[in-house]
Amino acid sequence: MSLSYLYAKLSKKQEDLRHLIRCEGELSQHQQDFVHHRHLCTAPELSSDTWEGDLARSFDMIRDEYILTEYQDITGNQFNKVFRILSNKVEDIVQDIEHIKQMIASLEAEERRRAREDK
Repeated sequence: MSLSYLYAKLSKKQEDLRHLIRCEGELSQHQQDFVHHRHLCTAPELSSDTWEGDLARSFDMIRDEYILTEYQDITGNQFNKVFRILSNKVEDIVQDIEHIKQMIASLEAEERRRAREDK
């Protein structure tokens, strides 16, 4: 492998890392937005002035037992799963970057050694 190839690969991996870190930040903000807007799942409150009876109770039950439960799953389990995946990918890329840097250092040392031998 040539040094130019390795430097290009290193640059690409570093850009990928910056992108993933930026995504983590944006995703964290979206998770906070979800948590902040949780109350909207059960809004508006139903009263005898707005809607009452069996249909209203069924509607409230659906909101509380299904919609809110699924919403909480998104804000908790699903976001956390994506964060774990992103974190693992970041770790992989960091390891790739370190490996590429080692390869570059090795090739540069080899080139310096050859240059000294040619003198």
